[in-house]
Amino acid sequence: MQEKTTKSIYYAVHLHRVIIMSIESIRISTFMTRDVKTETEDQNIQAVCKTMNENNIGSVIVITPPYETNPRPVGIITERDVVRIIGQLYPALQRMPIKELMSKPLITLSSNSSIKDAMQTMQQNNIRRIPIVEREVIQGIVTDKDIFRAIMDNRIPLDNLVSGAAATEGHRLVFDQCRDYFFNDIMRKG
Repeated sequence: MQEKTTKSIYYAVHLHRVIIMSIESIRISTFMTRDVKTETEDQNIQAVCKTMNENNIGSVIVITPPYETNPRPVGIITERDVVRIIGQLYPALQRMPIKELMSKPLITLSSNSSIKDAMQTMQQNNIRRIPIVEREVIQGIVTDKDIFRAIMDNRIPLDNLVSGAAATEGHRLVFDQCRDYFFNDIMRKG
């Protein structure tokens, strides 16, 4: 009888670990967006806005021109950048090459990084999008909303993200963003 109880407990613990994964164990390659939109650094902000609008996305990765043998990611233009650029009310900025306007250096992670790595990188750099790059080739992109979806899909309890030593101000910010996304986007659509 004791052996059966021990096996049942072992099975329950093992099942619990499978169902509730930790933020350290989930690789961003499992939930990143693989279809990353790009523009070359010689394009202007209008081309970036057109790409963002047509694809309903909030950022475009800037790459070196395609005439180079291996175009590589060098920067990013986000919705925040577009507002900053257009808000300056200086018409010449709209014709300027995006290499002069993009956010750089590009902060990236590798595809074997974890959710925790992505959350920490976003918090430390005050960003919401991280391109996933391997050997200077774009593999995907991860956003704060992607992270929240992964947390929800993997049944990671949100209180685990903000309890104990993890309750730093930066983690609270990520938690608040996840909560806002959940209540503002998911619950209203449901």
